[in-house]
Amino acid sequence: MDTGGRQVVGDGHHCGGFTLVEIMIVVSIIGLLAAIAIPSFRKARAESHRVSCINNLRQMTAAKELAAFENRWGNDDGPGTIGNPLYMDTISQYIKGGIRPVCPTGASCYYNAINADPTCQSGISTHVYDGT
Repeated sequence: MDTGGRQVVGDGHHCGGFTLVEIMIVVSIIGLLAAIAIPSFRKARAESHRVSCINNLRQMTAAKELAAFENRWGNDDGPGTIGNPLYMDTISQYIKGGIRPVCPTGASCYYNAINADPTCQSGISTHVYDGT
């Protein structure tokens, strides 16, 4: 009697279980699906970091404009003319939590002068806010 490569117990019933070939096929299919999916996940993660960083820079611009208006700072004022701790701390009060945002990559973001856009120090070319 043909048992299809499976063991047969004394009463003629097949033992439950999978053959090595079946397991290898399932593992290879899972590996193929992972190879297809992982690059997509990386791309989505990089895009979410970019969007989050640009939104942080946008919030920093708005906070900087509010602080400049309320404190009567000029267009050329910045950390050099006002003093860095005071400048940063004053602007940070206009951001929820009172803390200067950082890039999701962990890099620092800087307010810069009133007439300049904030910058991200991650070194990633797409983490740039163009002021629009």
